[in-house]
Amino acid sequence: MESDEEKKITRCFWADSRSRRAYSFYGDVVIFDTTYNTNRYGMIFAPLTGVNNHGQTIIFACGFLNDETTDSFVWLFKEFLNAMPGNAPKNAPKMIITNQDPAMTKAISEALPHTFHRYCSWHILNKFSEKLDAIKYRDHYQDFHSCIWNSSSGDEFDSRWNELIEKSGLSDNKWLKSIYKIRSSWIPAHVNHCFSAGMSSSQRAESQHSFFKDYVSQWNTLVEFMVQFRRGLLHQCNHELREDHINIEEKVKTAMSLDIEYDMANVYTRKCFYEVQEQLKESFKYKLELLRENETEFMFKVIRKNIDTSKSREVIYKKGSNFASCGCRKWESERLPCRHILCYLIKIQDVDKLPVHILKRWTKAARQSVVLDSNGVEIKNNKAFFVRRTKLLQHATYAIDKAIVSDEAS
Repeated sequence: MESDEEKKITRCFWADSRSRRAYSFYGDVVIFDTTYNTNRYGMIFAPLTGVNNHGQTIIFACGFLNDETTDSFVWLFKEFLNAMPGNAPKNAPKMIITNQDPAMTKAISEALPHTFHRYCSWHILNKFSEKLDAIKYRDHYQDFHSCIWNSSSGDEFDSRWNELIEKSGLSDNKWLKSIYKIRSSWIPAHVNHCFSAGMSSSQRAESQHSFFKDYVSQWNTLVEFMVQFRRGLLHQCNHELREDHINIEEKVKTAMSLDIEYDMANVYTRKCFYEVQEQLKESFKYKLELLRENETEFMFKVIRKNIDTSKSREVIYKKGSNFASCGCRKWESERLPCRHILCYLIKIQDVDKLPVHILKRWTKAARQSVVLDSNGVEIKNNKAFFVRRTKLLQHATYAIDKAIVSDEAS
């Protein structure tokens, strides 16, 4: 915390042990967004968030800043790294997702020089209605949306974008020129070589805003904020524990009676399993053609059966590595196997389990590690909370069991 000459707080940073511990498991990708709200004193709420192995929003830390200058952002990022497990700057996230604030961009290049800085697509897409006149927006927004999200390569995006600009008569629009110039920082086809944990979608940004809207108000004092924010953290913790419990107690529904499907069901969390299961189902709709083979690799073309207009993908298998990569880059961007890789593994390799295409952060065992701070001291969860929750679960289970066998209940 910092204050000015009049003893007024100018900067404030906060992170608890549970959030710091979560960062060691899920801190590879961080969202930093200062557009949520301000408090009663006009200070800017600046949370740093991520996503856990259940696809839920989690909070790593938060700050209050009296301005949005480069100096304030640098201070916050340095405090953040110093508070998180590991040694700064080696413990920096692999990717940080923000809006296009120039001061923030400069601060990230200074404080997080080795972190890939991605601009939030949601914020940019929301500006289309402001930057285009009503008629142009009505007639062409869906085309822009499709170009942004459905281009399979950087070259395809560039070609589609330029055609669309010419078709729409928007070649003089300065804002469109500016966002095209920075396409390597936000367009999926240009950035999906970097892991983003699925946090580039509009739905993710909207869920972040929805979460904070329930707990943060512009009328909060700092003390009121801390009370409300703690309530939000407990609510978040409860959702995570509930999902953990469901993953332990309930079996996921398999659909194909395949060994590889059973293996994925045992390893992945429920949410991730159903995502990969869908890819597995789709993989049977594809066929493979060998394009080339040399001493080090195979290359296959993977294409949808019976659909001549479908896009083909190239899957490359490195001999002796047990690893296959695909042109769709789902593995690179999400660390989940795509239908094209699964098609190859099942039809060519005849595997009964995924070889190396499993990232621990998406598994049920994601948090089963000891976490140490920069001084080598273990960071532990709040045991009192978990003990109380366990006791309440035991009481609830006892009451349910008693009700089941009760004559009155029937």
